Amino acid sequence: MKIFNLMFYLGSIYLVVIFFSGCARVHQKDRGFLSDPILQLSPDPMSDGLESHNLPRREGSTGGSSGSGGGCGC
Repeated sequence: MKIFNLMFYLGSIYLVVIFFSGCARVHQKDRGFLSDPILQLSPDPMSDGLESHNLPRREGSTGGSSGSGGGCGC
């Protein structure tokens, strides 16, 4: 029973350390650099919007995005 309690406490501490290690403060002066368009996944947000709008109808399924409705596009 003592080993279980020790493992539980060590596991809890490990999870708390992992959880708080992802938190970071970003200074005001660095926010402009982080929001630079070159750091975006795609250079053209308009084409991304069109692609994500048509993808569920073309692939015959929905999910993983904000799309809803039938897979056939009806």
